[in-house]
Formats: sequence, structure tokens, C-alpha cells
Amino acid sequence: MIQAVRVFAAVLVYGALHSLLASRTAKAAARKLLGETADHWYRLFFNFVAVLMLLPLLAVIAANLGPVLFVASLPVGAVLTALELLALILMAQAFRRSDPAFFLGIGQLGTEPSKTGLTTRGPYGVVRHPLYSTGLLLLWCLPFLTAGTLAMDVGMTLYILIGSEFEERRLVAEFGEEYLSYRKKVARLIPFIF
Repeated sequence: MIQAVRVFAAVLVYGALHSLLASRTAKAAARKLLGETADHWYRLFFNFVAVLMLLPLLAVIAANLGPVLFVASLPVGAVLTALELLALILMAQAFRRSDPAFFLGIGQLGTEPSKTGLTTRGPYGVVRHPLYSTGLLLLWCLPFLTAGTLAMDVGMTLYILIGSEFEERRLVAEFGEEYLSYRKKVARLIPFIF
């Protein structure tokens, strides 16, 4: 049980720090400190720090797997593994559609930060946040479950649900009526469930 608590706490700390860095407040503080330079470099900095913060989280999870709760045997294990592979393929397609240079922070490095339009095709025509949706599929389709991975799944699911709400607000502020219209037609995370 203590392993699950450690993992859940680590996920909460990661989620809080990740959200803080993604907030408008943090971006405004960077802009105040660095001027317009922050607009060019912040996303790349954010991604770098997010990856660095992920390493200790993964170490906590690996060190606190805890007792095994479930191991899928055939054919269930094969189905879960196939769903994980499908999630990875769909995640790659969503990433390709999301302006990878902008997503990684490289597109902003020019003299004028790149401005992306609203993406509504491909995976974004099925759900508004396909990267989150496929992340959930990856989490919950592991063919094994331990106390630690269950705590990770629950913590990350909560983080994705809360994070998608903040993302929704940001997208409404950025795209206005265009996003509100898109939101009426396309589900947030689970296809056809609004």
C-alpha cells in the first residue's frame, strides 16, 4: 500500500509542477523577466524541464511497483497489447497533425514565433485531445497491474482530466468562437461521448 501512496504522491507533484510551468502566469513571468525572448524559447524550455521532471517520477514508479494485482493471460493479454500498439500509432498520427515543430518548441525559435491554427482533422476530428486520449489508452491497457502502476494510472488519469480542462480554457481564449463551434461537434477525450 505504501508503494501506491508514494507513486500517487509523485504523480501529483509532477502534475502540479507541470501545470505550473504550463500556466499563463509562468509564461507571463518569463516574458516579464526575459522580454520577447521568452516567446521564442519558453516552449522548448518547458519541454526540456518536463522531460527532466519525468525521470524522477519514472524512478519512483520503478522503485515502488508493489504487489502484482493482475497479469493478463492469453487472449486478453494479446488484446491489451494490441490496444497499446494502436494507441501508439494513433498518438503518432495526432502528434504529426499538431504541428510538431511548434509542439516541441522549435517552431518558435525564428524571428517571429510560429502561430498555429486550430487542428480539427485526422485524430482531432474524433476527439479534441487525441494525445491525452491515447495516453489514457496506454495507461489502462497495460497487460499487468501492480499497486504502483494502479496508483500511476489513477494519478495520471486525474491529471489528464484536470489538464484537459485547463487546455480547453486556453483554446477557447486563443480561438474563441471557432473552438466553441468545434467543441460542440467533437468529444473531448472519448469518441462520441460529450
